Amino acid sequence: MQNDLTESVQASIRPGEMKDVYYYGETNVTKQAYPCVTNTRFVQQFTNLGAGSSQFVISPQMGVSDIILQFVTPASTGTNYVNAALAQGWGYSMINRLSVRYGSSAQYFWTGAQMFLENMYDCENTQKCNDLVQLGGQALAAAACGNAVAYVYLKLPHNSVRANGKPLPFPSDLLVQPIVCTIELFSLQAVVINQAGTGPIAVAPTTLQSAQMQVKQEMLTDSSDQLARRVDMNTSAYTFPLPYFAQQEITIPVASSGSSFSQSVNLTGFRAGEVKTILLWLVPAAASTPASGNYQPLAWSLLNNVVLTYNGEIFSRFDSGSSQLWNLLGDQKAAYVNVTSANYGSTGVVTAPSYWVECPFAQINMAIGRDSALVHGKPILNAVVNLTFDVPALSTSYVLHAQYLYNASLLCSRGSSEYIF
Repeated sequence: MQNDLTESVQASIRPGEMKDVYYYGETNVTKQAYPCVTNTRFVQQFTNLGAGSSQFVISPQMGVSDIILQFVTPASTGTNYVNAALAQGWGYSMINRLSVRYGSSAQYFWTGAQMFLENMYDCENTQKCNDLVQLGGQALAAAACGNAVAYVYLKLPHNSVRANGKPLPFPSDLLVQPIVCTIELFSLQAVVINQAGTGPIAVAPTTLQSAQMQVKQEMLTDSSDQLARRVDMNTSAYTFPLPYFAQQEITIPVASSGSSFSQSVNLTGFRAGEVKTILLWLVPAAASTPASGNYQPLAWSLLNNVVLTYNGEIFSRFDSGSSQLWNLLGDQKAAYVNVTSANYGSTGVVTAPSYWVECPFAQINMAIGRDSALVHGKPILNAVVNLTFDVPALSTSYVLHAQYLYNASLLCSRGSSEYIF
C-alpha cells in the first residue's frame, strides 16, 4: 500500500511523457519513414597535387553525408627523403584552407588545423580521437615517408565525424546548383620536417603522388519520396539544422621568454549570431610556418590560468590546468589528443598531448542531440571579449588560435540555400 501511494505521488508530481520500459510499442519504438540506401561510389581526383587549389563539384542528387580525402606521397628514390620526417596527422597539415558553397549559398573558409580540431571536438571518445590522428598520417622518417597514405575526414558545416548523433544527410536534391567544395593544399615539401635542422629540404618532393575525394551518399529508394516532389518548394522552405557553424579561425602572435608570464589579448572578428563556445589552442611559432622545415600545426601547448571575459564579466575561469577537468565534465572525452611529432634538427620523434580549451557560453548539449537540438548561446557583436592566460615558460614565441562556434541552419527554398544565424 505504501509503495502504491509513493508511486502515484511521484507519477503525479513529475512532468514527462509515459514510456513503456517492458513491452515494445508506440512509446519506445521508431521506424524509418522513407527507405534509403547508402553508397561511396562518388570519387573525384585532385587536379592540383602540389601547392594550389582543386575544385570538386557534387551534383544535386539526394543526400550528401560523410566526405574523406586520401593523400599518397611519392615513392622514395634514396635521396628525396634524406633527413626528412612526417609528423603524425600530416594529411591535415597538407591542407592550407578549404571552402564550400551549398548551391548559391555564401562561401566560407576554414584551415586544415581548424578542421582537425573540429573533428577532435566531435569525436565521442579519446580512442576515436587517437585513431583519427593515426589515420590522418603516421609519423614517419627517411625512406618510410615514401608511398605513405593519409586519410582525412573533410569536416563541413553539414556533416560530422561522430557516429552517435550523426547529422542527417544534406538533401542536395533541393538545389538546382551543385555543392562546390574547394581545397587548397600546401606543397608536400612545405610540410616535410627537416631533421638536419637547416631549413626546408630542397630535394623533398613538392607534389603528392595522388590525392582524391570520396563522398558518402544516402539515397532514397523511391525518388518520389523527395521533398521537392511532395511539397512546392517555391512557396515552402526546408530548414537543415547544423550541429554548429565554425567561423574561420583567428590567429594572434604571442611573445614569450624563459619564464611563464600572463598574457592578455582581445578576441575580435565576431559576427551576428549566438556563440555557443570558443575553442582555443596554442602553437609554438617555430612550428606554425609552412616551408620552414618544421611545420607541425597539430602540436599544441597547454594554456594555464585562462580567464575569458565579456565586457568585463567573467564567463570562463580555469585556474592552472583545470580547463581539462571542466571540459571533460561537458563531454565524453578529455580536451587533448596524443600526437607524435618529429624532432627538428635531430633524429627521433616525441609523443605528447596536444591540448585545446573550450570556453562555453551555452549549456551542456548532450552529444546525441548535437545534430538537431537547439541550445542557445550568447550574441557577441560590438562587445569586448578579453582572454587572459599564462604563456608556457619556453624561450620561444607562440601563435594563439581561436575559433567561434555559432548556432546556425541552412535554409533551402526555390532551388537555393543560405545560412541563417
